[in-house]
Amino acid sequence: MTLWFDVTDIRDWEHPYLTGIQRTVVNVLLELLESRNDIRLFAFVRSERALRQVDMDTLPPAVLKYIRSSRTGEVSAHNTAAIAAGIDSRSRYFPKVSLRRRIKKWIGSEATQALRDLRSGGKAVARIFWRKINFATPASISRTAVAPLQISPGSILFRPGDICVSLSATWGLPHYGEVIAANKVQGGAKCINLIYDLIPALFPQWMLPGYSDVVSLWALQQMENADLILTISNFQKGEISKYMETERISPRPIEVVRLGDNPNFMASIPPSKPLPLPRYVPDRKFVICVSSLDVRKNQSLLYQVWRRLAEELGPDCPQLLLIGIQQLYVSDLLHQMRTDPLVSRLIIHMDDVVDEELAWYYRNCEFTVYPSVYEGWGLPVSESLSLGKYCIAGNRTSLTEAGGDLVDYFDPLDFIGCHKLIHRAVADPGYVKQREQQIRANYVPYTWAETASHISKIVDRLAGPARQEK
Repeated sequence: MTLWFDVTDIRDWEHPYLTGIQRTVVNVLLELLESRNDIRLFAFVRSERALRQVDMDTLPPAVLKYIRSSRTGEVSAHNTAAIAAGIDSRSRYFPKVSLRRRIKKWIGSEATQALRDLRSGGKAVARIFWRKINFATPASISRTAVAPLQISPGSILFRPGDICVSLSATWGLPHYGEVIAANKVQGGAKCINLIYDLIPALFPQWMLPGYSDVVSLWALQQMENADLILTISNFQKGEISKYMETERISPRPIEVVRLGDNPNFMASIPPSKPLPLPRYVPDRKFVICVSSLDVRKNQSLLYQVWRRLAEELGPDCPQLLLIGIQQLYVSDLLHQMRTDPLVSRLIIHMDDVVDEELAWYYRNCEFTVYPSVYEGWGLPVSESLSLGKYCIAGNRTSLTEAGGDLVDYFDPLDFIGCHKLIHRAVADPGYVKQREQQIRANYVPYTWAETASHISKIVDRLAGPARQEK
């Protein structure tokens, strides 16, 4: 038996650092490689409409860098020096920080943000047009699209008894699902597919027009192709079950696999070791919200809470650092936060924070906050706990699974409830220390090795007698 591991979305990764799903893919892959000797990597090659084997050393620089840092447990010396000098290591190739500052000085911050929004929106619209052209049929009526293509026997990658595991973000790739289906059926393999959540399919109001159809089709194909579906919380297991029933997809077993929450960037840094200063150092106590800026992430609630805190606490009001990239439909919110005299110096958005800087912010913040309305899991919550930091979070969907009884929760639509918890944490640091002691005493971090071990056992169970040690 060969365990084929899908690296489609990291094979051509162009960004200088990995984001959530890609980190999951790499972390699980590394741990599986440590424990198994039957793994091969593959990727869908769009231009060929085929699956091809991939060598580890051909993966992009950002992936290889993450792999190296994961294996050594150390941060890059070059990156550390760059951070200490006040620059990102990417700037030697992309001097965007200095250029951005020059443009901002020339035309002003509001116009600079408008240009960034226009560029981001233009790229997003172009991607949607491309996807709509390739996926012209809405997901709800496109079940025939899952039928396998007929591929020449010499092009089939899988063999009888093989297992294909996909943890990748492969939506928006034309014919990906059909090619996987052809390799599965003609090759005699079985498939295990991870569906993190169904947010784009269930909540089109948070997406660009047409994107919901694209992801719905992808979800349909992933479910139809799967012999077993993985997901990341009990809440999502229920959501997927309901979706399959609504879409009349024949039942598949669904198994919950918890994601690791031990951050790679803190793995080898003892608490006593000082960290290099980030490019932006807050001038007072601060709270962090680690999340992309997104409508469903609900940073608009934090804006209103911080306005109230600023009125009540004056100079004792802490800063709020919003750490994450900007997503759709938040430009107006950012404009308000940047131009509101009451909080413009208190709420700081940073969209290019590297791991070494994030480690510093986690270590030195007062506490973390996560007001999301809907999640597949809630990694920032469990990550905060794994680092011993008190967290205040929304109580919807899977977040209570991620935080258990070590997090204080509020209804993410309840301004008063959110303000009450944050005000207490700011005004009563003794309470925060007490909660952190409870976290250190009771929270057991879940490692990526445990995630990979769970997946490995599922693979062996699905393979059954066909499994052959290599």
